[in-house]
Amino acid sequence: MARSASKMPVDPNSRSGKDISVSRVERKRRDTRQKIVAAAEKLMTDNPIDGVTIADITHAADIGHGSFYLHFKSKNEVLIPIIQHRAQYWDNVLQRNMADLDDPAEIIAFSGRHMARVIADDPLWRWFMQHSGAPAEVMREALGRFTSRDFGNGLLTGRFEIPELSIGSGFLLGGFVNSLLTAFNKDNPGKAIDQVMEMILRVLGLPVDEARLIAHKPLKELEIKI
Repeated sequence: MARSASKMPVDPNSRSGKDISVSRVERKRRDTRQKIVAAAEKLMTDNPIDGVTIADITHAADIGHGSFYLHFKSKNEVLIPIIQHRAQYWDNVLQRNMADLDDPAEIIAFSGRHMARVIADDPLWRWFMQHSGAPAEVMREALGRFTSRDFGNGLLTGRFEIPELSIGSGFLLGGFVNSLLTAFNKDNPGKAIDQVMEMILRVLGLPVDEARLIAHKPLKELEIKI
């Protein structure tokens, strides 16, 4: 009696068998990467970041030491997807809170001032910026699509005046990151952040008085929906 099609064994040499095998390998690889990232985020959130080692991460993730290096080159590199996820989360929060804003300058100032404060208050994010050796590059990767979107809207409406989008956004993001690193050490980081945002608005072509007014407005508290 012939077996039903649903119970026929899969030929590992067939195309479907190879696809299933590849899918399983990729799924296992993805799951391992997620375990590493989750373990690293918890360890570095709950403990002094400098004291967390790769051995600690692999032990918490219950994986072999070699498996770590199949996904990441260093402890610093594990922080990149963590930061990208947090950047996405806060961008979503900011977008909801800016629904009533239509002026690109107000949007850039509101999002930049809030995001800078989030970074300054986040020990993990702040540590990474100070110790990664390449914070501008990583921040560009984490935030680039958001900043390009908002700068692009300002250019399309004629609100901003910069020679070219990618060059202008790269220049401003680099200045934002380096100024934020300086703000970390100030007695009043919030005041320093607002001064940075005023300078960014001036670079974008806003008159001095208007840039100062927008960058130093009372900052509305974010509404965060759980």
